[in-house]
Amino acid sequence: MRGSRLTSPDAPSATKRPSISERLIFALPAALIYGTLLYFVVWNPRTPALPFIAGLLFFPMAITSVATILADPRGEGSTWRHIKIGWICITLFIVLAIILLREAGICAVMAAPFFYAGSALGSWISSLALRKLRSRSRSVVSCVAILPLVGLPLEPGIPAPAIERQVQTIIDINAPPETVWRSTVEIPEVRPSELKWTFSHNIVGIPRPVDARLAGHGVGSVRHLRWTRGVTFEEVVTGWRQDRYLAWDFRFGPKSIPEAVEGHISVDSDYLKLAGGDYRLDPLPGGRTRLTLTTRYVIATPINAYCTWWGQIFLNDFHGTVLNVIRHRAEAEASRLS
Repeated sequence: MRGSRLTSPDAPSATKRPSISERLIFALPAALIYGTLLYFVVWNPRTPALPFIAGLLFFPMAITSVATILADPRGEGSTWRHIKIGWICITLFIVLAIILLREAGICAVMAAPFFYAGSALGSWISSLALRKLRSRSRSVVSCVAILPLVGLPLEPGIPAPAIERQVQTIIDINAPPETVWRSTVEIPEVRPSELKWTFSHNIVGIPRPVDARLAGHGVGSVRHLRWTRGVTFEEVVTGWRQDRYLAWDFRFGPKSIPEAVEGHISVDSDYLKLAGGDYRLDPLPGGRTRLTLTTRYVIATPINAYCTWWGQIFLNDFHGTVLNVIRHRAEAEASRLS
């Protein structure tokens, strides 16, 4: 027939391009491998400055840009699909970092919102480049993929104003100040059954208090503290008013907090320093006591507001845990003495 084309039944059919879903089998592992290699460069503990921009924003952008270009090199998928792929990739990386890279839970939780936001931004830029800039799309995506390496040397120059903050938690106890004082100045052998559930300890995995012993008496004495997971540090007493007030400065040694616990958040560094704390015992009518625990710290990061928000959560959980132990012990002692 005129105009018709005859094909041999033995002729090979046109090669079908793999779908985005099929490409993901290769794209996700490749992006995770790239992310792992990048992790050892960007999040290296020896890096002179904590990589807030290169590590929290550019890092997830780089990983998802690799996943995007490998899963959809022709830009055929929707932006929303690429963003979802990026979030899957970042979720897998966070799990990988906790399990295999021994990343601390506190670091993973605090970084997660930035990781997901950066992932979405990286997926959006890469998707847009693949669809709109076909001749230059690979160059754009490649630039996104190396952003952390470009941004890392710039980190020390990013403004990080130092601010002082404090977290204060109050509890009322059915015991007189002298009884509460005895359960406050020393808190020996804290049992797991005495510890209440908290987000910070039970979900994030922050160490719990185990023991607090006092060496000496009055100003200049030292409280020796132990927490779970090998955490040890000291509180040097700077204020002492029997049955009313106890203040201290924190003192951390080089091995106070194991690397597996502290991760990338050091409590005695240029960007975060626990300055001191105090207990105040105020008598209340009926032989009761109002106990106030305050912790003061200095923070200097480009994201101070975000970090202080988490500081409020973590310190309130810790305060509540300690104050709850003190209350139960003091009330039990008051009950025995009555």
